[in-house]
Amino acid sequence: MTARIALPEGGPTLGTGVAIARQGLIVTCRHVLEAGGLAVQAQRPPQVEVYFPAVEHHPVFRCRAEVAAYAFENDDDLVCLKAETPVPPGRVAVLGDAAASEWNEFISYGYRRLGKYHGLFAQGTIMGEIEAPEGHTLLKEPIQLRSSDVAEGMSGSPVLDRKRNLVVGMVSEKWGSNGAAEDRDTAWAVNAHLVTFPPFSLVIRDAPLPMLHAEPPHMDENLLRRALPPSSDRLDDAPGPLAQWVEREPLLAEINRGAEDPETLVVSLVGFGGEGKTTIARQWIERRRSVWREQERADGTPQRPRVFWWSFTERPGADDFLEAALGFISGGRISAEDCGDGRARAELVASLLHTHPCLFVLDGLEAVQEQRGDQYGTILSPDLRDFLTFFATPGHSSLCLITSRAPVVDLIAFVTHRQVDVPSLTVVAGRELLCLLGVRGSDAALERVAQQWGGHALTLSLIAAYLVKRYAGDVRRVSTLPRPDPDLPRGELVRRILSEYDACLSDTERALLIGFSVFRTPVHEDALETVLTRELPSAGPELVNTYTMALVHLVDARVIMRDQGGRLSLHPLVRDYYYRRAIADRGHTRVHEWAKRYYLQLADSRNGPPTTLEDLAPLIEAVHHACRSGAHAEAHTLITDRLYEGDRGLITRVLNAYDLVLACFADFFPRGDFRREPHTDRSDPGLRGWVLHEVATSLQMLGRLWEAVDPLRRAEASFRALGRYHQAAVSCQNRTELHLSLGQLTKAEEAIDEAFDLAARAGDHEDVLVAETLRGALLHHRSEHDEAEQSFTSALARAQQFTPVPILYSRSGVYYAEHLRATGRATAARKAHEANLMICRRTGWAADEALCLIGLGDLALDQVANATDEVDSGAALQEATDRFEAAYAIARGITRREVLIASLLARCRLAAATGRPADARGEADQALAMALSGGYRIAEVEARIALTRVYRAVGDEEAAWDEISRATETAREIGYRQGEDAALTLEGSLGEGL
Repeated sequence: MTARIALPEGGPTLGTGVAIARQGLIVTCRHVLEAGGLAVQAQRPPQVEVYFPAVEHHPVFRCRAEVAAYAFENDDDLVCLKAETPVPPGRVAVLGDAAASEWNEFISYGYRRLGKYHGLFAQGTIMGEIEAPEGHTLLKEPIQLRSSDVAEGMSGSPVLDRKRNLVVGMVSEKWGSNGAAEDRDTAWAVNAHLVTFPPFSLVIRDAPLPMLHAEPPHMDENLLRRALPPSSDRLDDAPGPLAQWVEREPLLAEINRGAEDPETLVVSLVGFGGEGKTTIARQWIERRRSVWREQERADGTPQRPRVFWWSFTERPGADDFLEAALGFISGGRISAEDCGDGRARAELVASLLHTHPCLFVLDGLEAVQEQRGDQYGTILSPDLRDFLTFFATPGHSSLCLITSRAPVVDLIAFVTHRQVDVPSLTVVAGRELLCLLGVRGSDAALERVAQQWGGHALTLSLIAAYLVKRYAGDVRRVSTLPRPDPDLPRGELVRRILSEYDACLSDTERALLIGFSVFRTPVHEDALETVLTRELPSAGPELVNTYTMALVHLVDARVIMRDQGGRLSLHPLVRDYYYRRAIADRGHTRVHEWAKRYYLQLADSRNGPPTTLEDLAPLIEAVHHACRSGAHAEAHTLITDRLYEGDRGLITRVLNAYDLVLACFADFFPRGDFRREPHTDRSDPGLRGWVLHEVATSLQMLGRLWEAVDPLRRAEASFRALGRYHQAAVSCQNRTELHLSLGQLTKAEEAIDEAFDLAARAGDHEDVLVAETLRGALLHHRSEHDEAEQSFTSALARAQQFTPVPILYSRSGVYYAEHLRATGRATAARKAHEANLMICRRTGWAADEALCLIGLGDLALDQVANATDEVDSGAALQEATDRFEAAYAIARGITRREVLIASLLARCRLAAATGRPADARGEADQALAMALSGGYRIAEVEARIALTRVYRAVGDEEAAWDEISRATETAREIGYRQGEDAALTLEGSLGEGL
């Protein structure tokens, strides 16, 4: 609903606006335009550019708008703009009266700046309506807010009441406290009730807007019965508790309020790197554990909550996390292999939350969040995003504590989520930290240092380490450091301090830090002997003892961190500094070669073949270091021979860990950016195409369809350039299917033409056959059934003449059977599905097997509708039930989101046919949510049509019209004529059925 308001022709940003009507009405503050030199009362209405960022499934939308109305006889700070085009569905705010929002919490989003970030969230409390300011005549009283996040650029931002789910105002002012603590969090907003007065004369809502129901996790009762409560905490990845630390009581109290609030299920600590988020989380955990132990001693509480700590900075793979979480929460009784893909694991972990209260700590979540663009802060892994939304769904008494540098955007809409901003240390807390770390001097001098360096916890720790190391902790010697520049990023300030600190280190200490910087995950001290002494002539006990003594100092100075399991690591900012030194001093090839050998030794020392992701962790690190050392051919061999285990597909088909597969391939690309050229070995020209194809496959399996298209196109071009036309044709066929799922039918048509060309060059009849069926599927979507018939007939003739299987099978067979059903040939469609089903089962093509079962179930439902007696109807209904349930069971065990969506829609149709509208809506809602998050536009249309039928059945006219309008609009936009025809037919019947 939020838009950026800017001057036309790429001019500067003026402020923020809110869409309030589909007809193109957008409101912002009057002073926003006037500050840009625009006179709202001008005879010719001034124009601005309105920019809606990409968010969730909504693409970027921009347009021109001009002033349409303002309170010309009063001082109300509001202006209404009229856009030149309608605002897309889902982008419009629902306004409400602020009178009923007193003391409710609010969230907002606006275009304030914070360093390189432009467009940030805000939260706070709606204190209530107040009198008009002196000397002002207002139509409606303003609203007073309390928030530390409101800043310049947020004027016009929506004040969304989290409890009532209504926008009750637009941010207008922030009190300028000049640094004083008093009233520094005070702000004001224009009352949304103002739009009910002329000249606006709009209608607002009085009653709260019902919240959307979060999707509940699916429960597998058989697996749930096997689980046992966790027997102990899992804190191996957590940093060791500090014997002394600076108390940050306001933050701890805020976390406590969230933990003790039964409606809060997720608390996120958000702040810059180095502010102490991990330390705060660790110390809060220790306090809670102490309280629980006291309760156990006092009243004999048999089972306290168990703690699970996971560091995404150390292990960013969502698959890794879900495997470990599943083992923890099930008491080791359920493994990843028991529940198929990542989503199924996420659902099972979430299902077990209600059996025993647990405390999950997800540290360093920014490692798996988008760090750029309009999607900043979104979770990259669909499975991890599902887990967090399941966790935020009421029905259990567990708590999730998150630390991150970025707001957890995917949870912003959940009232069960509470964000706690982690600020810099106060001058008093900064003084205490310096004292604890051994700095000596007057309170005033220590507080001056804390203030000058912005209270940044990591920076102050490094300053303390420097002063203690070089000047015995004398605070007066802080003058030997470069003066802090407030305009520099904090990362640069940290690097400046590290440069001074590094100069006073011994060679042994410096070598220790440089060596540890090579490792991206914590390691045990045996890495000292294995890696750090590699270039030295002797690695005897004396040398190792020297390193050990240096290690003790660096840990005491909090430069090197030791976790609960005894492993050692560096803060990411410190690691980055010394990793640059490692590359410069020794050359990255040798350094990473040492680390690669270390991890291969760990992998080879395990007893038995690997069976879990935990077993594969050393091999994944070996791949990383092989790539960093330039040994890309070796990395390729490690992936194919040891992670894939050849055709078995251990990490893919068996463990369904496509998130980790994608992380492995990221190491082939500069900065892990798949848009850039991969590093490959010149001796293997086909490696580039293989890497790109595998990247695309992983992205597709993870539901990231949009991102998968470009790697497939590049893989296709790479194979084509080498004359490997069959491989190029396969990449092109996969790309065509992606275009079809994404609703990019024009691009699918272009890709099909390329597929025919490549098939002809390859001289492969089966490639031609697949291209024909893809063309048939495209024409089927466009309702061009005669032309589709020609394509399918040609493909079938080619199968009978040139292939050992004289039918259309796999996905080609599914497309053909759907065409037969749509053209009224139910018997032929059944035969096609049944023949294809036998082949898919025999060859283990689970996804296509599920689609065949869905097709047969739909044919059975057609029989139910046309049955002449109850016996035939009952038999057909039972068949449909059996087919759909079998398909759903398969879909939940594989990593194919489009198949799961199809199975959910099938269950929706069954529930609707058997008079269960609530169940039908639940299945359709899940399908629509997955379609929207993954960009499956064809499935989105089908889900909205299904929801329309559900709403019609229960008499909800408004919801039915809304869904069918969106379905029609989307189908027309993408050229999905078959969906548009179905939507228009259903739309025509709505008046009769309601």
